[in-house]
Amino acid sequence: MKFVKIVFFILTSVFLSTCDLPHQPGPMPTDIVETEFEPGLNIMGVLRADNQTGSSFVNINRALTTEEIYSEGIENFSPDVDFVKVKSRKTGVENVFQAPEDSSDWGNYRDSTLDVIAGEVYDLEIQAHGFPTLTGTTQIPHTPQLVSNSLSMESGKINFQIQHMSSAHEYKIYLFFAASVIEKVVKPNSGSIIDVAWSFSASRGSPIYLGLTALDENLTRYGNSPISFIPNTYHPDGSTVTGGYGCFGSVAVSIVII
Repeated sequence: MKFVKIVFFILTSVFLSTCDLPHQPGPMPTDIVETEFEPGLNIMGVLRADNQTGSSFVNINRALTTEEIYSEGIENFSPDVDFVKVKSRKTGVENVFQAPEDSSDWGNYRDSTLDVIAGEVYDLEIQAHGFPTLTGTTQIPHTPQLVSNSLSMESGKINFQIQHMSSAHEYKIYLFFAASVIEKVVKPNSGSIIDVAWSFSASRGSPIYLGLTALDENLTRYGNSPISFIPNTYHPDGSTVTGGYGCFGSVAVSIVII
């Protein structure tokens, strides 16, 4: 009997030493993969089809090494940029984004004349001395629309249908109240109509506006890319640009008065 207990103890110890607990990351690689840091620009660019000129932007800095992230000071985080160009494939019109004259809009480049057109394709090109040329492409989603006569509302609840277009890969919708705003993410389904039933606290009052925002493939993929905080684990780069890091995407916006 004593021998059986000893064997059971040994087998249990081996089992526990070879299995991972629920909070552990699982089997780790035994080989160290040698990687070399590749300098490059790191951007977040969003073209907005919202019937407003100048609302689109490209925020530019540079990729940092691990040592720099944890250092006390970072030099040249926002490097001097030679140019930021956004070109419409349909019209061939090229817009040059400029840096702000003051530091209130730090890192953001804009063109006050650009009026983004829903459904069109735009190309981005950025050049900065000492860095590879960064390029990206986005197809602007079509303007999101409600199905006619689908909007209904009662105390603490609103129902409506969205006319889904394939150019939209995700929707972010907003309810604007007199003193607050709430947000909801809606994933497209396989059909052409998306049903939305949205409950909210009646204490907020009655909503005033309904904001519909359709996201392109780039913003959707970049926003949903996994982020790992577990050391020594592989995290794939979710960038949607070439020659650098980050995302160049677009949204189409519509506002419905309730």
